[in-house]
Formats: sequence, structure tokens, C-alpha cells
Amino acid sequence: MKRTILSLVLAALTIGAAAQSTDGRPVENDTVQNAGNRVDAQFPGGEKALKKFVLKNLSYPDMASAFDVEGTVVMTFVVEKDGSLSDISAHDCTIDRFNTTKFSQETEARQKELKEQFALLFAKEGARVIRKMPKWTPGKLDGKPISVKYHLPIRFYDPNK
Repeated sequence: MKRTILSLVLAALTIGAAAQSTDGRPVENDTVQNAGNRVDAQFPGGEKALKKFVLKNLSYPDMASAFDVEGTVVMTFVVEKDGSLSDISAHDCTIDRFNTTKFSQETEARQKELKEQFALLFAKEGARVIRKMPKWTPGKLDGKPISVKYHLPIRFYDPNK
């Protein structure tokens, strides 16, 4: 069962990670964006290692499974000058699919509440995984470390489908 879940999450990460990008802006001074040579922050081992790390550490919430919920959450964080991560937050959490038969049995107010709960579950799980990450290689501008904001979409698929 765990292998099935992991393979489904891997498929989800392949889609989600393909959309990942840094916004390319140093956090402490947006005016240096176009100055000199800039190198983006990087997870140790690169993009493949990042996918592998998320795959290994991401768990699909049990409550979401009960309603066959799938969705995407975009996690945002700052890779600091020393490679540590800060300002972890979730944005653009969307519910892409759910079991309409189960949802239709609930009142409209309860449906809205459930969708908010699922979005929160996905956001909390994304934040938990990011907090577990090792230090990154910081971004650089003209050879000097800079803090860089990073966006990482994480897609949650129902492992039972």
C-alpha cells in the first residue's frame, strides 16, 4: 500500500515540480534584480533530489482520502543567505477533484467547510515537509549570497485511485 501511495505521489510531484520556479527577486533589496550575475538558490543535489525528498516525506492526509480529494498547494518560502529556510507559507491552495456523491450528501455550508479543511490539511502537510528540508545552496548575486523567495507547487493525489 505504501509503495502505491509513493508511486502516486511521485506522479503528482512530477507534474507539480515541473511548474516550480523561483521568483528571482532578492528579498532584502528588489532593486538589485537586474544587476550583475545572479544564481538561483538550489536544493542540495538539484531538482531531482528535491523531487525525491518531497516524495519520501510527503503524506496524503487520511481525511482527504475519505472524500477522494485531490488538490494543489503552492508553498512559498525564503532561502536565506546561509541556506536556511524561513517565511514558509501556503498560497493558491486549490481543490481540483473530490467525490461528488459524498459531497452532495452534505449541506452547502458543510461542503464549503470541508473544502477549507482539505486546503488547510494540504497546506500544513506542505509546510511540514519544507520544515524538514536540509539547508539549500543560497542564491548569489555577483558571487555574494542573497536571500531568495522560492515557490514550490505540491500536488496531492488520492492514493486509492
